[in-house]
Amino acid sequence: MPLVGLVIGAILVLIQFILTWAGAPGLIRGAVLVSSYIFLTGGLHFDGLADTCDGVFSGRSREQSLEIMKDSRIGVFGTLGLFMTGIFYFAAFAEIPAIGLLVFPVCGRACCLISASIAPYAREDGMGKATSMQGGAASVISAAISLVGVSFLTIPLSVFLVFTGRHLYIPSITSSSASLTSLVASAAAILVTVFVTMRIKKKLGGVTGDTFGAVIEVSSLAYMFIFIIIWGLFTI
Repeated sequence: MPLVGLVIGAILVLIQFILTWAGAPGLIRGAVLVSSYIFLTGGLHFDGLADTCDGVFSGRSREQSLEIMKDSRIGVFGTLGLFMTGIFYFAAFAEIPAIGLLVFPVCGRACCLISASIAPYAREDGMGKATSMQGGAASVISAAISLVGVSFLTIPLSVFLVFTGRHLYIPSITSSSASLTSLVASAAAILVTVFVTMRIKKKLGGVTGDTFGAVIEVSSLAYMFIFIIIWGLFTI
């Protein structure tokens, strides 16, 4: 899963590089990157996010909430969740440098593995059952290794961006600072993942394929916003 995230991140970085090279303003970059991200993922995790919002915020019992999440129709809470997520992604994509863009999909999928490792599966079966069965100490370790490893991939990316002179990256920031920023943002995303997973577990008795999608999107946004904030502090 983190490897898939790395491929997605690399494609998004390439798209951002082309847009910046062409002189596209931030708002255009944000819109194109949001659309590209949804296209690359097929909107699968957004669907899970919407179903999770409908179920968790419905105010119904555990059994009723799980049934609501299986309903193909979207409700008010799901619509609000998608709307807010879209706005946050648009804002983040318009501001985040290429280094954070590379790592955030890896972070989201690593956090999914962590979520599967700290809560049981809430259904007898389902699309997320296979992911849940892979949860455990080994998954947590592999997720951590993935995040650390890809954070240090930002070093050669930093060198490349400085060499090309593209404004995807602030040259005054050292590559080591970029890696540190990524690691701090990853840690924040993991804390958000644990909090969200525990709240879902309390409501549903465990996790599902839908909640995995929600965790991926929420943790990805947490990573991006923390990265942007810390990055801004380095450039003051």
